[in-house]
Amino acid sequence: MRFYLLITVLLTCPKLFAQKDTVQSRIILVGDAGALVKGKSAVIDAIKRQMPLDKKTTVIFLGDNLYDIGLPDVYHKGYNEAKAALDSQVTIAHGKDAKVLIIPGNHDWNNAGPGGEAAIQRQQLYVDYSGEKNVKFYPEGGCPGPVEVKISEDVVMIIIDSQWWLHPFEKPGVESDCDQKTQEQVLGELEDLLSKNMNKLVIFASHHPFKSNGVHGGYFTWKQHLFPFTEMRQNLYIPLPVIGSIYPIARSVFGTPQDIPHPAYQNMITKLNSVLDAHPHLVRVHGHEHNLQWIQNDSLAQLITGSGCKTQRVSDGRDTKYTARNLGFAVLEVSDHKTAKATFYEMDADLDSVQPSYSARLMEFSKLPVLEKKDTTEAVFVYKDRATAPASLQYPPTHGFKRLMNGSNYRAEWSVPVDFKVFNIKKEKGGFKIMGVGGGKQTKSLQLEDKDGVEWVLRTIDKDPELTLPEGLRGSFAQSIVQDIISASHPYAPLAVPDLADAAGVMAPRPEFFYVPDDPALGYYRPYFASKICMLEKKELSKSLDSKSSEKLFNKMREDNDQTVDQAQVLNARLLDMLVGDWDRHFGQWRWIPTDTGKGKYFIPVPRDRDQAFSWSNGMLVKAASRRFDVLKGFRREFDDINEWNSTAKDFDRYFMNQLDWHTWDSVTNAFYRNVDSADIVKAVKKFPAEVYAIDGEVITDKLMNRRATIRKESEKYYKFISETVTVLGSNKNEFFHLSADDMGNPKLEVYAYKDNSDTSFLMYQRLFDPAITKELRLFGFGGDDMFRVEDQVKGKLKVRIIGGRGEDSFVVNGSVRTYLYDNTNEKTGVVTGPRTRKKFSADADVNNYELDNYKYSNFSYPTLALGYNGVDGVFVGTGFSIRTHGFRKEPFSTEHKFAGLFALGQRAHTVKYSGEFIRVFGKNDVLVNARYAHPGLNFFFGFGNKTKIADGLDGDDYRVRYNYLDADVLIRHRVARIFSISVGPTVFHYWNRFKDNTKYVLSTPEALGLDSASVFSPKTYIGGKILFDLNNINNPLFPTRGISWRTQFSSLHSIHGNDTRAVNKLESDLVVYASLRDPARVVTVLRLGAGHIFENTYEFFQAMSFGSNRDLRGFRRNRYSGSTMAYGSLEFRVKMFDIKNSVLPGQVGLLTFGDLGRVWYRPESSKAWHPAFGGGVYFIPFNMVFLSAGLAKSDELLFNISIGTKLNVTF
Repeated sequence: MRFYLLITVLLTCPKLFAQKDTVQSRIILVGDAGALVKGKSAVIDAIKRQMPLDKKTTVIFLGDNLYDIGLPDVYHKGYNEAKAALDSQVTIAHGKDAKVLIIPGNHDWNNAGPGGEAAIQRQQLYVDYSGEKNVKFYPEGGCPGPVEVKISEDVVMIIIDSQWWLHPFEKPGVESDCDQKTQEQVLGELEDLLSKNMNKLVIFASHHPFKSNGVHGGYFTWKQHLFPFTEMRQNLYIPLPVIGSIYPIARSVFGTPQDIPHPAYQNMITKLNSVLDAHPHLVRVHGHEHNLQWIQNDSLAQLITGSGCKTQRVSDGRDTKYTARNLGFAVLEVSDHKTAKATFYEMDADLDSVQPSYSARLMEFSKLPVLEKKDTTEAVFVYKDRATAPASLQYPPTHGFKRLMNGSNYRAEWSVPVDFKVFNIKKEKGGFKIMGVGGGKQTKSLQLEDKDGVEWVLRTIDKDPELTLPEGLRGSFAQSIVQDIISASHPYAPLAVPDLADAAGVMAPRPEFFYVPDDPALGYYRPYFASKICMLEKKELSKSLDSKSSEKLFNKMREDNDQTVDQAQVLNARLLDMLVGDWDRHFGQWRWIPTDTGKGKYFIPVPRDRDQAFSWSNGMLVKAASRRFDVLKGFRREFDDINEWNSTAKDFDRYFMNQLDWHTWDSVTNAFYRNVDSADIVKAVKKFPAEVYAIDGEVITDKLMNRRATIRKESEKYYKFISETVTVLGSNKNEFFHLSADDMGNPKLEVYAYKDNSDTSFLMYQRLFDPAITKELRLFGFGGDDMFRVEDQVKGKLKVRIIGGRGEDSFVVNGSVRTYLYDNTNEKTGVVTGPRTRKKFSADADVNNYELDNYKYSNFSYPTLALGYNGVDGVFVGTGFSIRTHGFRKEPFSTEHKFAGLFALGQRAHTVKYSGEFIRVFGKNDVLVNARYAHPGLNFFFGFGNKTKIADGLDGDDYRVRYNYLDADVLIRHRVARIFSISVGPTVFHYWNRFKDNTKYVLSTPEALGLDSASVFSPKTYIGGKILFDLNNINNPLFPTRGISWRTQFSSLHSIHGNDTRAVNKLESDLVVYASLRDPARVVTVLRLGAGHIFENTYEFFQAMSFGSNRDLRGFRRNRYSGSTMAYGSLEFRVKMFDIKNSVLPGQVGLLTFGDLGRVWYRPESSKAWHPAFGGGVYFIPFNMVFLSAGLAKSDELLFNISIGTKLNVTF
């Protein structure tokens, strides 16, 4: 009996223990819930009915929270529908204790398109202001993350925005307020968070999965191969056997950017896996696929729950534990005994209830990772008081050619040994506690807290190369080159700036420099700081001051009109930037301290991060780059172009200094000049270590003295520049914009905050404008019921744009200045206009849009260059330039003019081309102007037909036809989509030829080619029209690795010469496809296909359809075969071999091989022949700016043809 009792107890114990193993946290996973199904949110409703939404529960929506374009503007026709779908998610736990997390997906980023950043921030603000305190949108501000969210003591969630990684358009970057601004910083912070939570279960949440058996993973069935149009519309069953397979095969292999096979997606997976795979207990949760999946193997535990409102096909692939094509969600439960269990739930057919469909243990994480055993008898670390070391060993002095190219810069200052105090983390400032790493380990900064709770930052003075150069140069040089150019920044500049700032009255921290020893107390961060020179500074602001970032201040000023900025102090700080040559002054480099005024808050600027003060280089590379990036002209005795030099702060200055008239500006500048005197400069520079001052102290002092002497003149120049166009912003409250004139006729703008029409008690903005300087005013009302009034005494050439914004606005325009009114036609608007007022109202929600970073410099490019050689034409050189201007809401520019000339030296021939683009001239339609003059053209004619041969006694060069021509067209372009446009318009072509230019060639006896000599040497003029279809989404104009360029053109030309009224109608189409499987690409496949047809039987020889090297078929002479119909194809492979990483000529080197095939048709000839050619070559891309190639090609009759060509990507 006792034996049976013992057995019963033993069998019962596990159940008793299991009953005590309670749930410590519950995570409900819902993805892609961005639309209503049959008028309701079925999955969300089921969760509310059947799931416990208590304090142990966290609900996470895994992206694509709104279809199809995220949260649109309030005036968009789809806004109410989107709002309803988002509200269902935001309120899922209303009145309950559960936490709700919402993360973004590609559709939330405006369907991964332009305007995605604005869309994601609209959605976040909506969630933030929903009133649901237990709901959070992560990451904030369109930032990439990672964001750490504590779920319980044993569980942490790490969230990233995977669409940020994939997004090809505007997104928060280096100049943003994001803690992590680059992919490298995201990876660094992710590694830090995983290391910190090594003993916990980590739930890694992002929208995009890492592996999938669904559509985005490349799964297609016979249905998609036979009926491909069902992918666009469910019931579009149009059979296309064989041809229909092109789409599913191409998408399976290459993918779109939202598909796992795509190189950009693969790049993200590879880099994130390199960090994630190191954690022993990690669960990945995703949406994106409209189904349910559980994929698990030794290195991956992944749950996909993307069927919140839609379903799509899915297969049972490798490592799959569960799949379902039904609406549903999953629940991840973690027990007190550290066991994680996943349960999937599916909706029934009527969408009325949900049932569990699969449940199993996911992982058990009670076993901690085995840590390396350490010797517990390790000796106590002994600190020294002082140490001598250089700032860095990476920038040794250079000589010869390298010095010429890279410059001497501040190499001596970086390399000289300096005596430093040793950093003792246990004793300095009373001892520090490490709070974390700032911005990921790539920034090499530690967040510290002293015994009094004061925050400090310790960071290395050697800089991150990715954050040092202007954005246009980041990533364009080999890493070693970028690192080398950091030697142009002065390592000890932060020591000199505080004294200058004090003299000017600008707030600035006072850093201290230390030698950081190889100290075990640094813990995990020891490898990144040990044996390095670091700068310690108190965080510039105390928490009690409630300082704001520029981005948060901008949002506060838009929400309410009682938030103002000390603009005179902004100018004072900016003058200090100009004095010391600190060009890196974007929005993210500032904090703002508020002062309560009784009527609102008044913010004082505090500049941060003086890393680029005194930055200077005398190397040829930087000098060349400075022609495009004026900021690289550096810290010289004289200011170069102050307007261009301030390009990094172009939007900051126009926003935070828009209220300063000339009197105030001049007064602040004069005060700065008086306050910062020669003695202050001498005192400041002497703060350099003695070893460094001995090298350059006198030189820098001299430069500062000279810059101070001219700063008033430069300040005036800059004032005039940024005052040409002034933008004034209201808020989401009510404002009254009043534009009048003073007694001298100068425009005067006053902006009042008001509660009713008679209230003008609170003056927000006031400025008197000089019409000789200010040419345009842009007034944005934003939200609220705003009033705009232009008085009749406002006259002259001033242009005024008034953008009403949301609300019931009123416009009263009595002045005679050119005034443009913008507002939404869906609102109630009162308008009284004058004779020079144009209403540009629209139902488009974008009509009231404002972009903070909208200023662009008009520019004149330095000459493009082209050099080449081929065995047919010999050496040719080309040059050109472009002029680009910008205008209001004209993207990517307002006008662009390109001029180019190509000269064939051996042939005494030249071609001059002009192209002009004029954006949005007629509504949203553009105007294109093209002209080309050839004297003579570099063309050949071998006769008509597919069987033409080179006659005995002649060679290919004898078939030159040296005729001259001029052609031009003016086209109206309508952009159907971002990558597709249709252009139509008139065209003209004029031909003339001289016998004396052709005496050495075949046209000396045109009858031999079947041509009439009288016709050949008679001038001809044609007029007509053309229509052009252009599709282009290649990823790089210099060296494409992915994308399509497809141009199809129909032209009709009619002769106006004498009695000849014949027409020539042509249809031509050229397609180029670039494909690669990785990012960055190592192998690029280039496919070219083309065809053309002339519909008439009679046409001139120069109008014939032809193929050869004129269509990039390198194995043939130019125009080798001519006829009425033409077709060709070419397949090319480009293989990257290696990178040259020296400091003189870095770049990518590769091989290429190609095969060409083509033919023509000519009535009445009968021919079935296709003409093949093949060849190969090498290419070199130095600095990612120049494409150099050399090729060798062989065809049937042209034994070998060697060519060398260049393409210089310097037209911007």
